[in-house]
Amino acid sequence: MQYNVLEYLENTACRLPEKDAFSGPNGGWPFARVLDAARRVGTALALRLPGVRRRPVVVFQERSPESIAAFLGVVYSGNCYVPLDAGLPLERLQAILNLLRPAAVLRMGEVTTPPVSCPVLSYAQAVLCEADEALLKAIRLASTDQDPLYIIFTSGSTGTPKGVVTCHRSVIDYIDAFAEIAHIAQDDVLGSQAPLDYVAAIRDIYLPLKLGASCYLLPRSLFSMPARLFDALDEHRVTTLCWVASAFVIPAKMNAFAYKVPRYVNKVIFTGAVMPSKYLRRWQQALPDALYINHYGPTEITASCTYAVIDHLVGENETLPIGVPYRNTDILLLDEEGREVTAPGRIGELCVRGCSLALGYYGAPEATARAFVQNPLNAAWPDRIYRTGDYASRDERGVLWFHGRKDSQIKLMGHRVELVEIEAAARAVEGVEDACCFFQAEKEWLWLFVQSATAESAGLFEQLKRRLPAFMIPRRLVIRPALPVLANGKVDRRSLMAEMEAQSHGAG
Repeated sequence: MQYNVLEYLENTACRLPEKDAFSGPNGGWPFARVLDAARRVGTALALRLPGVRRRPVVVFQERSPESIAAFLGVVYSGNCYVPLDAGLPLERLQAILNLLRPAAVLRMGEVTTPPVSCPVLSYAQAVLCEADEALLKAIRLASTDQDPLYIIFTSGSTGTPKGVVTCHRSVIDYIDAFAEIAHIAQDDVLGSQAPLDYVAAIRDIYLPLKLGASCYLLPRSLFSMPARLFDALDEHRVTTLCWVASAFVIPAKMNAFAYKVPRYVNKVIFTGAVMPSKYLRRWQQALPDALYINHYGPTEITASCTYAVIDHLVGENETLPIGVPYRNTDILLLDEEGREVTAPGRIGELCVRGCSLALGYYGAPEATARAFVQNPLNAAWPDRIYRTGDYASRDERGVLWFHGRKDSQIKLMGHRVELVEIEAAARAVEGVEDACCFFQAEKEWLWLFVQSATAESAGLFEQLKRRLPAFMIPRRLVIRPALPVLANGKVDRRSLMAEMEAQSHGAG
């Protein structure tokens, strides 16, 4: 039984030493090179931190194969890696470092790091260290599959970042299941879109290590230049796209398929947000033989926990299911009293059981206790579930459908309103590319931010009136060519909420 992700790397490096595991604009790194670099870095860290185990080591990373080798080096040292972007606002970085109090910081390239009180190692120096076989073996023998592997930070509801701690067992369970669902094989080439400090990157890292597939780290700049993006997909023979939904939208809306259709792509996997059907349809029409899969799941359950294979040409305004659970994963729908919702069509909070659950939030026991709770359906033994805060229902076939977040369901004029329903109605309007809806409770106003280059307020209001009851029509409508996005490609909802408050205050 496998209990450490490094076994993926060791087995594949033995089998395919000269094959590129990861590559980027500066060239490729074969599996053997990744293994050698990781073992050297692991030894350097272990020697600098004698006896230190299962502690966070921050890696101020670049988007490069070297950074992935650095992550794995931290794992060899018996600790868990924390990928951070040194370009984040200093206040956020300082909040994360204050929470972590890391055992060490590993710095890639010329990255400038904030001041810390722990040892700071340069990757360039660490990789010069000779690997100590006996030391690395002793560290491995003292480890278990429940040891933390990584900590990835997400935005907290209070504005304080939350560090999600995930162990080896969760990632092994997830990667094994994902590989089966997506039919990833040794001859596949993944085109990586996700930033390395984002949970989706674990697929780009660990699928190649497990299967002997390859991963090309696509430069972020390409996603605003679809023609060059498609050229890169062909140049590197990319077969598999596992991107956030917004990354698929830009090529589709800019009609990049008129320039060319990627020759080798045969798997299109979207996650992270709702995939607009009108743009998915354009991908399907361009690549009719590809496998299309919708994935759902938050960082706390190791990236995703349900999937739906989209096996038909979708309609322009079709809603997509989030599907069925991965193997070894159980989905519960619970009502507000903690009772199971079983009737088809009835909505409950989506809760997850299984090995994929994170260990919790680093240094935040109260937040962990609120989100990771005892299964209310089982009082006989400890049985942990994760409360996602999302609403879902099952249809007659047992397929799951997403109904928005608990905090997006509001009470307006005596009616329960799902903000996600308003967003879906807006996205269905011709010319609308994306939409975000907010409720300003003190005024009982609905605000709708819309991304569109062509829509006008009067026309959009008329279209919404045809699709929604009067009480769901937004009081304020803001149309702009682009909505602000985070580094991972998701809409920056916090920025839009701040803008709403500022505009409201300015308007009195």
